Parts: sequence; C-alpha cells; structure tokens
Amino acid sequence: MSGKLFDNHSHSYFSADSRMNIVDAVKTAYERGLGGLCLTDHLDFDPPEGVSDFTFDVPSQQAAIDRDAEFLGLGREDGGYGSFQLLKGVEIGLQDKSMPTIRRILADNKFDCVIASLHLVDGHDPYFGDYYRPYDYKYAYGHYLEEFDRLIRVMPDFDILGHYDYIVRYPDYREVTIYYSEFGDVLDSIMAFLVQNGKTMEINTKTYQHYRGRHPELDINILKRFRELGGEAVSFGSDAHDISRVGDRFDWCREMALAAGLKYGVYYRNRRPCFIALV
Repeated sequence: MSGKLFDNHSHSYFSADSRMNIVDAVKTAYERGLGGLCLTDHLDFDPPEGVSDFTFDVPSQQAAIDRDAEFLGLGREDGGYGSFQLLKGVEIGLQDKSMPTIRRILADNKFDCVIASLHLVDGHDPYFGDYYRPYDYKYAYGHYLEEFDRLIRVMPDFDILGHYDYIVRYPDYREVTIYYSEFGDVLDSIMAFLVQNGKTMEINTKTYQHYRGRHPELDINILKRFRELGGEAVSFGSDAHDISRVGDRFDWCREMALAAGLKYGVYYRNRRPCFIALV
C-alpha cells in the first residue's frame, strides 16, 4: 500500500510573503490526505537594495509550531489527527556573503528539515525580471544552475535542494522549461552531489503553473537521470503560501516520480530521512 505523502515545502505567516495560518494549514493538509506538513519559512539574508527582508525569528516560529501542535492534539492518542506530523523546517537562500550567518543559524537552532534554495543571483531577484534582461534563456538558466551547483558545495549543510527550476517562473522568454537535453552537464553535477552526500531534490509544484501566459513543464528526463545516478527518493513540495495550494498536485507528483523509476518519497525528521513507498 502506498504511504501518505508529506508536503515538505510550505510557508506560514512567519515568511514575509505568506499569511498562512498554521492551524488552517494542518487542517487542510490532513483533509487532503497528507501524512504531514513541514513549515519551511524563508531565511534570505543580505537582500539587494529594494528587496524586502525575508527573515524570521526562529525561536518564535518554533514556539508557534509547538503551541499549535498542542492545540490540535497532534501526537496525542486522544487527538483527532492520527499520526499526522507537523515538522519544523527552514528554507535557506544561498548567497556567498550570507554564509557566515547561515552557518550560525543552523548551528544555533534545531530543524527537522533544511531546504537550500537560490533566490538571489548576481545581486538580483529573478522575480523582478532584471536578472534576465542582458541574457538569452540558455545563459540565464545555465548560469543560475551553475551558481546553484557551486553554492551547495560551499554550504552543504542541507537536506533538500529546493526548486532548481525557480529561474523559469519569471522571465519573458518563450522557453520556460529546464530540459535535461540542454543543461545536462550542470544538472548531472548537481544531482551527483546530492546522491553522493545523502541529499535529495524536490518536485516543487508551484513552478508548474501559469506565469504570464506560459506554463513551465517538468522534464521527466531529469528525474530519470537522478534515478540513474543513484537517487532513490524525491521530496514533494507545494511551496504553498496560502492553504489553497497545500499538497497541490501531489497525485501528479507521485505519477511522475514512479514513471521516472523512483519508488520512494521522503520527508525529514531531526534531519534524518524517512522514506514513503509510492506504490
């Protein structure tokens, strides 16, 4: 029998771009048949001028998670949510000048799961479009992936590589998909590093929706190659900032993972992987 999937990538009101209530998020995830939810709020230090501060107070967030878990009765035999788990995570935005702060935060706090993401590249947030303007799509996407590959080696203290395809959400290019056939060398380098160091990649369903009239796609050949390189499990993340997207399209995620030869989903508790059979 297949296991209940976990949403490993979601944002509560502790993230600057989210207002999602923790209790409502848990109720929604449970109603949608998920086995757990990990709140991975944003920590992006040293933003460029004009970009909002995406940080939060970690002890306050973790205290709120504990309080709401107690309110809901999670983990109690008399609770109404069975074995549902609410986990404490963080999404760390990698950037060279932020590395000392990132290392301090990870040393001073205990998380269930750490996602490494890349939101700021060459001093730009691709969300605003400035990053893309000097480049064609191949350079813009390739350079982003190369920076990601470099930075995860500088800061390897993470569990999940977050949305490697974040870069395709916001350009004006017609080409809005990362294809293995075009970026295979750098993708191989990233995925080999993940496999060799006991980490995983994610299917982030927020990427695969309409942006500016275009619809990025997930190239299944990337997942197949991850499997060929020795990857066994993939993380599922909605990147939800409101309850409407919690667990969004996870049945499709399961189908894509299985079609690529992956047999397990994964979530992390106390920074250790817990595997979920997909069939």
